[in-house]
Amino acid sequence: MEYAKLKNPRRLAWFGQLGTVELELEVLEDDGQLHMREFTCSPLHATLILHFEDKETWTAVELSEETGVPEDAVRKRMGYWLSNRVVRVANASSIHSGDITYELASTDDLADSTDPLHHHADEDESGQAVSIGAQEAEAMEVYESYIMGMLSNLGRDGQLPLDRIHNYLKMFVTGSDQNYDKSPQQLRAFLQKLCREEKLECGADGMYKLVQK
Repeated sequence: MEYAKLKNPRRLAWFGQLGTVELELEVLEDDGQLHMREFTCSPLHATLILHFEDKETWTAVELSEETGVPEDAVRKRMGYWLSNRVVRVANASSIHSGDITYELASTDDLADSTDPLHHHADEDESGQAVSIGAQEAEAMEVYESYIMGMLSNLGRDGQLPLDRIHNYLKMFVTGSDQNYDKSPQQLRAFLQKLCREEKLECGADGMYKLVQK
């Protein structure tokens, strides 16, 4: 890349999961009719729902294979579209089985508490895209992308102390639906987790750097 030649050893890191996408989709409302509604969502949410333009029914496994996103992450993000009645669970029995099948909502669906859509959105913990746990997991994915990116931009031997990483995250976690609200102690615990996963390493001087592979 031209940037890498001009700014060596700096590199550009593409954060594909950041930013927002505006969509206009048909939603099944309480009157039993489909109405157009505008959504502002993450790029991953948009990528998943736009696959339904190609065909109306997808399983979680198929979406995972098509997008390269882990299946549990697919189920969490699809929970958002379930709760907003854009899609429904095609077969109620698939909710607690290995592979969930999603299909676009239609006027044939009954918008009541017995609908698999509501059943799934209310009871299936793996589909709770808007639950606290899912939001926290998504936020951590964003933080990890920033941390890996900032260290990568410093070059092969780039390293940063905890306080610098903390300050950078406070300044730069913008342009997405996530905010950085962690304490230095919480960040340290997260960085140690990345070290255990062999994504980062921490020296005796407390400096964090990427694991060289």
